[in-house]
Amino acid sequence: MKKLLLATSALVALAGGASAEVAVTGDGRMGLVYDGDSAQFSSRARAKFNLTGETDSGLSFGGAFRVDEENYSANPEGRSAAHGTDGYVFISGSFGKLSMGDVVSASEAAIGDLPELGYTAGEFAADPEEIDYLTGDGQNEEQGPTALYEYTISGVKLFASLSDGSRRNCDATIGSEDCYDFADDDADVSDMAYSLAAAYEFGAYNVGLGYAKWGDASEIVLGGTAAIDAFKIKAFYAMYDDRDVGGPDSDLNNDDEDFGDFDLPLGSNYDKSYGVSVEYAMSNGIGLQALWMTREIDLPAAAGDFEESYDAYGIGASYELGTGVTLAGAIIKNELFAENETRADMGVKFSF
Repeated sequence: MKKLLLATSALVALAGGASAEVAVTGDGRMGLVYDGDSAQFSSRARAKFNLTGETDSGLSFGGAFRVDEENYSANPEGRSAAHGTDGYVFISGSFGKLSMGDVVSASEAAIGDLPELGYTAGEFAADPEEIDYLTGDGQNEEQGPTALYEYTISGVKLFASLSDGSRRNCDATIGSEDCYDFADDDADVSDMAYSLAAAYEFGAYNVGLGYAKWGDASEIVLGGTAAIDAFKIKAFYAMYDDRDVGGPDSDLNNDDEDFGDFDLPLGSNYDKSYGVSVEYAMSNGIGLQALWMTREIDLPAAAGDFEESYDAYGIGASYELGTGVTLAGAIIKNELFAENETRADMGVKFSF
C-alpha cells in the first residue's frame, strides 16, 4: 500500500530537470497497557514528512522527520529535526549513501535490534528488544547530529558513523555562536564517537560485525539472522570495555543515566549482553514472536546487594486485520524494573 495521508504528493520541479517529492505518511494506535499494577488506556497519532528528490545527474537526496520531532521553538535544548538531533537528511549515488541527523551507529546499521513486541512495540516494557549500542540511537545524543556512511561492494555492506565531538548548549538564542560548545570538559560529550561495521547476506542468512569507540569505552558486537521457511531467528553477542554505568556520569543513557531502575554504584561497568529472538509468520496473517536478552555488569567489590545480570524476555502475537491495520499484544518481563513486575499490552495499530 502506498502510505499517504495526502491524496496526492507535492511534486516540485527543480532547475536542470530534477524533481522532488514531499509525501506525508503516518501511524496511530489505540489499546490497553498493563504496568504490573493496573491497566490504562493508551493511544497516539503521528504524521511523518518524507522528502525525496533526484538531480539530473542521478544523485538521490532526501530526508524524513515526524511532526512531533519539530519542537525546537518550545524547547530550544530539546531534540528536533531543525537541530539535526531528530529526523535525518541524506544524499546517495555511486559513491554510496551519506546520512546525517538522528541516525543509528554503523554497528546498529549492520546488525539492528531484536524484533519489537506488542501493540506499543516494546515501549511499555522499556524496549527490551533494543541492543545497547555504545554510539548512535540516543546514547550520545548530546553531541547533536551523527553522520552515517553506507557502501556495498560485492555483496558486502560497509558502514561508518561519526559524531562531531561538540554539544548543543542553547540556553542562548538559537543561531548565536554561544549555542555550541566545542570544548566541553565532560569527556563523554567532547570526545568524538565513531563506529565501523560490515554485514554480509548469503541466501537466507545475514551476519554483521561492528566496533565502536567513545572516549575510553568501546564495544564489539556480532549478530546474525537466519530465515528458515516461516521462521526467522536472530541472535547477537556484545562485549563492552570501560563502559561506565555507575553513578551520575554513566555512559548508558536511560533518561536518568542509570541502569534501568537501578542506581548502580560507582565503578560499575557494562560487561556484555547477548540474546536471541524467534519470529513465526503464518499464511493467515498471524505472527508470533519471542525474545530473550541478558545484560551482565562488572560490579565493584563493595557493591552490596546489586545483581550482576539482568534478564528480559517476552512473547508477542499479531494479526493482520486488513491492509494497514494490525491487532497486536505482548507479555514481557524486564528485570531492569526494580519491582520485577510482568507487563502486558494489547491494541490496534494503524499505518497510513
